[in-house]
Amino acid sequence: MNSYDRVMAALKGDKGELDYIPCINPSSNCTLELTERFDVWWPDVHRNPEKMAKMGSAAHRVCGLEMITIPFDMVVEAEVFGVSIDYHEDKGKSKYGFWPSIRKPLSKRVVPLIVPDNIQGRGRVGVIVKAIKLLKEEFGGRVPINVQIIPPFTSLSYYILDTVSFCLTLVRRPEEVKTVLDEALPVYLELAKIYSEAGADIITLHDMGAHAKMINKIQFEQLVEPYLKHMTESLETSIINICGLTVPFLKNMVECGATAIAIDETNPMRDARSIVDKVKPDYPIIGNLSPRDLLVEGTTEQIKESVKNVIQEGVSLVAPGCDLVLETSTENLCAMVEATRKYGRI
Repeated sequence: MNSYDRVMAALKGDKGELDYIPCINPSSNCTLELTERFDVWWPDVHRNPEKMAKMGSAAHRVCGLEMITIPFDMVVEAEVFGVSIDYHEDKGKSKYGFWPSIRKPLSKRVVPLIVPDNIQGRGRVGVIVKAIKLLKEEFGGRVPINVQIIPPFTSLSYYILDTVSFCLTLVRRPEEVKTVLDEALPVYLELAKIYSEAGADIITLHDMGAHAKMINKIQFEQLVEPYLKHMTESLETSIINICGLTVPFLKNMVECGATAIAIDETNPMRDARSIVDKVKPDYPIIGNLSPRDLLVEGTTEQIKESVKNVIQEGVSLVAPGCDLVLETSTENLCAMVEATRKYGRI
């Protein structure tokens, strides 16, 4: 059984077909050690398709992680809408990584957006498409290729519009937020279609701003859930990944219709499994090892014990709770993968 077959079976809930539970990461797999090992530097990994493909596959090549994920940052969609991006070119070969960031919001107020045309020709969409095709050519049918998209709620609130203004409008005039989300949705649907047609096996909807410390349940139901549902309806295989506290939203996350959900260490796996099983028994849950406290600061023995625990508590696919911290060591990544193969035997 290869990585593609193993991951796809686990995502579909076909546990009986597995030899062991797979170890993946549906969000960024960038680390400084892997960047140096493959001689791919910032900002090239974000703007060069060959280097993006090389970085995206690095954790699989070296550590055996059973998923390839691109891109690595959160501002691809913002750039499509015309937000100016700072790639920090002057720090390219620093020993520290610098994520691309917005220079300033598109608007300081929540206002109607101009929906761009020719989406594939805007920003880095073409780069990602070419990287998908390169990866598909090399790994197609052997390792699943996953592309992450930042969905409308998080993308608009963090990266396209001014965050403070967005949050104030969310409380005072939520109908205005909904109007803007409605206008923006077709762009995200088109992006998902473009990536899928290029060869992506999985689309991860990384809505990391939609957690319970940012919004309440009613806001999730009105301003997050409908848009995730629209996106999953158009996708064959999808993951909803929300970092932060999501226990209050787990039922809603399952009902969004994705193939699986991913959660972080803020949410006890045993509790998550119990809640999810009441909605849809054996529905796949991905997670939920701490990217910093465990995978950066923990020992290999602590990592192995934590992997064993989350498997016993009901995780379907072992993964970090969110993006890898850049300082994550290759040794610790390998320990996570090896422990999953050891303790995840079916």
